[in-house]
Amino acid sequence: MSNPDNIDLPKLFWMRLFKLFICLYIFAAFFSCKKDPTYDTTPSFYFFYGGTSNFGNGLILFPSQDTVTYNLVISSTFLQSKATTVTVEADDSYRQAYNSTNGTNYEVMPVQGYTFQNTFTTNISYIYDTIPITFNKQFLSGGNYLLPLRITSVNNGYKIDTGSSVIYLHTQDVVLSGEYTSTGSRVLYVGDSANGDIQSVQAFTVNKNLVPGTDGSSILDYADLGPNGWQYILSLSTDDNSLVVQANTVMLNSIQAGSFQVLSSRFDPSTKDIYIRTRYKNSSGDDRIVEESLTLQ
Repeated sequence: MSNPDNIDLPKLFWMRLFKLFICLYIFAAFFSCKKDPTYDTTPSFYFFYGGTSNFGNGLILFPSQDTVTYNLVISSTFLQSKATTVTVEADDSYRQAYNSTNGTNYEVMPVQGYTFQNTFTTNISYIYDTIPITFNKQFLSGGNYLLPLRITSVNNGYKIDTGSSVIYLHTQDVVLSGEYTSTGSRVLYVGDSANGDIQSVQAFTVNKNLVPGTDGSSILDYADLGPNGWQYILSLSTDDNSLVVQANTVMLNSIQAGSFQVLSSRFDPSTKDIYIRTRYKNSSGDDRIVEESLTLQ
């Protein structure tokens, strides 16, 4: 190691070590004079995905079937010493408050549109419990509905975590939405795809959600690279109702600038089937063509 300033490095090391020792001694002496703190370990119950910050996780998407089941997950901050009776109820005041705060117009979810058991007993062997709630598409089409569910009571002297005691389950009347199964392939070429020189072919089958966005478009994971943040932005043309496909920013920043192309796309409004075929060039200048067909689960 060079030492152009002729600093006594061993001395500097020991000086720093001595100062660290003094700081640690003072720190230990200070806390040894304090009484051991006491903590409240009373179990406090909450919804996983509870609170308005998790609003998006409460979106209900329908498959091809008329009903879909959403599992409410309830847990507690500390382990329970005995089984607990928990009551969950719909509370429309939270829908009104959400609309007022966010400028939205969610309607009351019709009671015919959902069913669940509002009282259950926890299993102390588990770290969480689930309450299945079934939604019926027949009663929830044609509107944007919001169902806030709140933990209203627990017994055994346990508590309710008010910050996460409400979960916001909701639907959106958007054509481009649902639970899909996608089958397709990713084909990598050497250079231009027009030359027909294929490097590799990767087939995939993936279950994915087509989720409504905030601007009228919908978000769909690209092929099997959703975990990498690659997504399509889908919408329907106002001119002829044809499917419009765009790549999101993460994807565009990962490929050669200006190389993304939609080769073919279509949407069947009667079955909600989707077909997408796109191409881009990677940073090495090689074409990648991705083709996928999506059907409702």
